[in-house]
Amino acid sequence: MRPRSIVLFEALSLAAVGLGVLVLAMSWDALMASVYRSIRGAGIEPAMMILCALYVGLLILLILLTSRRGNAVAKWLFTAIVVAGAVFTVPAVPAMLRGGIVGGTQLLQLAVQLAGLWFLFAPPSRAWVRAGAPA
Repeated sequence: MRPRSIVLFEALSLAAVGLGVLVLAMSWDALMASVYRSIRGAGIEPAMMILCALYVGLLILLILLTSRRGNAVAKWLFTAIVVAGAVFTVPAVPAMLRGGIVGGTQLLQLAVQLAGLWFLFAPPSRAWVRAGAPA
């Protein structure tokens, strides 16, 4: 039986991914304008869609491998991605606070993601992963 902390990690982490997809949808035009300024060429929008889908898929895969299989490698890869994202997000917090609904959603996503990560490192979760994720 999975500990409650693992179940909460999974729910919060998947919710954070969903919020990230929502932020991406709300800010797609601004993202594409930024990309167009940096990279000239046809076909960049489909490539960005594919990259975003692959990233979301990778996050979901790592979350499920961690929460359902107790995979320690997936746990640490997911942790590294979240921590790196948080480190790079911290300097942007003032802009997010001024960013209206998109900025508020980004801050909510960060908070939910960090809360999920906290549950991943709760003592019952650590013991469950260390024990090889018994059923």
